[in-house]
Amino acid sequence: MRNFQSVDTEELKAISQVFKMLGHPKRLRLLFMLLQHSMSVSEISKELNWEQSAVSHQLQQLRRCNLVGHTRKGKVVMYHLKNPQAMTLIADIISHAEQLI
Repeated sequence: MRNFQSVDTEELKAISQVFKMLGHPKRLRLLFMLLQHSMSVSEISKELNWEQSAVSHQLQQLRRCNLVGHTRKGKVVMYHLKNPQAMTLIADIISHAEQLI
């Protein structure tokens, strides 16, 4: 394990940003869906019953933190989980939350 004192301010900001992204229920739900398989904005919108603009906004934020990536299939953009380690972190948090309830 890395010594906390060796983490610089920029790294702490990046870590904080990832936790901020993971702290939003809608983004978490979206990440769980993408863990299963790649999806387009319209598929996500239909599955979650969200406006496409809301889905696009959440995906954009997740892309900024390098949690979600995308590939183009013709005219359709498919989104996928880019950082599976984040899901390990989420699973650990869920396990911890279950102990608190």
